[in-house]
Amino acid sequence: MVEETNSVLIFTPDSELKEYIQKLLRGEGYEIEEANQLEVLQEKLSQEKIELLLIDSIGSSTIDICKKVRSDFTLRHIPIIVIVEKENTIEKIKAIYAGADDYVEKPINAGELLTRIKANLWRANRDLDANPLTKLPGNVSIFRELEKRLRDKEFFCVGYADLDKFKEYNDYYGFEWGDRVIKHTAKILANALKEVGLPNDFLGHIGGDDFIFITGWETINNVCENIIENFDKTIPSFYKEEDIKKGYIVVKNRLGKVTSIPILTISIGVVTNERQSLTHVGQIIQMATELKTYAKTFSKSLYIIDRRRG
Repeated sequence: MVEETNSVLIFTPDSELKEYIQKLLRGEGYEIEEANQLEVLQEKLSQEKIELLLIDSIGSSTIDICKKVRSDFTLRHIPIIVIVEKENTIEKIKAIYAGADDYVEKPINAGELLTRIKANLWRANRDLDANPLTKLPGNVSIFRELEKRLRDKEFFCVGYADLDKFKEYNDYYGFEWGDRVIKHTAKILANALKEVGLPNDFLGHIGGDDFIFITGWETINNVCENIIENFDKTIPSFYKEEDIKKGYIVVKNRLGKVTSIPILTISIGVVTNERQSLTHVGQIIQMATELKTYAKTFSKSLYIIDRRRG
């Protein structure tokens, strides 16, 4: 059964096929919308909250539907699965090139159809709020992950990582260099979790130079130390040689005063339910923000773990 109700729109003129799919999907907890004409399909797509489109590939309309959905900004995130005759290889290729995400062959195998629907919905939910620069999960996924771990009563640590003086660096070197630093930071965080973290660790990108990661009590120190070591070791490669020799860059602050800004460092605030109860996402983010802000008062890369009891 699906954990959350998802809406699937079925487009087919075949009444027997429609009834079979409806019965199958409703038995798994899906909400079903149906259409057997293009006009009805377009109306459903514009008015209903559709999360997956299942198209019976009959005639040239399949290609047109795929192209229309992919060209519409409000619909392009909807996954499309095309139902095709097993021997019709050309139709499969045309559908994929037109924008379909997947296909199933006739006669339909119930297990295969359900698996492909679930996989495509999962990918769509994962990618919908992905950060365009790092491709990491965004705020929606971060909140969902935290809520899930709270709901499942897991023991975990949440790290809030932020670059120090990044705005000044970005102003001095420009957005292209700044984007390179952000992508590099994302890679460092991901590698740390892979190398010394746990299999179910999570990494998300809030935006800008702010990241959230989740790991276990037993790995948090190793993860943070790995991040800081590799960040400090590699960040000089994102500076010009003359700035590295000086150990700083010279910029104007918000008041127009010339000031020197040291080489970028990274600050991490860590919240854990090792000794205290965490009850909601807002509490976690607020505490992590406070710890991260405190870590930024030191003139070096640093992580601070909340050890308070409560």
